[in-house]
Amino acid sequence: MNISFRQMRAFSAVARAGSFTTAARQLHLTQSAVSMLVQQLEDSLGLQLFDRGAAVTLTEAGQQLLPLARRILDDLNQVIEGASDLRTLRRGMLRVVAPQMLACTWISSVLGEFEAAHPEIGLRVLDATTDDVVGTVRRGEVELGVGPERSTGDDVTRTFLMDVPIRMVCAARHPLAERRAVAWDELRSERWVIYSSEFNRHLERILQSHDASLSMQTAAEVGYLTTALALVGVGTGLAAVPDYARVFAGNFDVRFVPLHGPEIRRQFFIYQRRGMALSPAAEAFIAMMRKRAGLGAVAVKAVV
Repeated sequence: MNISFRQMRAFSAVARAGSFTTAARQLHLTQSAVSMLVQQLEDSLGLQLFDRGAAVTLTEAGQQLLPLARRILDDLNQVIEGASDLRTLRRGMLRVVAPQMLACTWISSVLGEFEAAHPEIGLRVLDATTDDVVGTVRRGEVELGVGPERSTGDDVTRTFLMDVPIRMVCAARHPLAERRAVAWDELRSERWVIYSSEFNRHLERILQSHDASLSMQTAAEVGYLTTALALVGVGTGLAAVPDYARVFAGNFDVRFVPLHGPEIRRQFFIYQRRGMALSPAAEAFIAMMRKRAGLGAVAVKAVV
């Protein structure tokens, strides 16, 4: 049995109008087209729906089926309206994961702009450790992940979003706190608070390639950047931190100082599951992030 939306709509219109001619005018169709649609529906159902005499009236079967047909049409119209709401961002859900500090600083500022532009879209933001971002995307808990470079496997893709300068962070009372910039070779005797072992290895590789004598001595290792900043603030050691965390300098009584020799910038990416179409809300949020990151609408090829 192959029943179409057009057939159901023609049946309902004729029943409402009591006339094929009037129904055809309301549907912007010819009378013969409406008659054919109703006849096709009757053939599919194996039932006569109208008595076609001097007046067009519903048969007993037609009277019983009309409420069901109208309910189906109402449901289909809701599907159509719902799809329109999703396309025009009048409905939907944005689900994003990001490392804790990025989530409560840069991502939150973009989310504020997004919510103001699309107040009907629900927001679900997961803050995680940096190493959990890709896994959260892979499990389908969110549509998008934003974070620094991590291996993805075959089922997750990443596209470049922005790079962020890495700063040396020290306690406000540290001798280097008032410096305009600091060279890495001035920090040989310093100890560091590590909040990501993978990022620490990345820094070590960069430093070694620049100068084989440079290294970072560990004072403490923690899971979250906020904890690292707290330890730096009480004098446990220094930390190498993305510049976006600067907004918390006053909270932890620390100072952010530019580094050079070498200057290090950390790349951040957008992660999503391979082959999964993004919702209109996710696409709009990506466009907003790219604009904020200074990339505008530039398309960047995904890398594995």
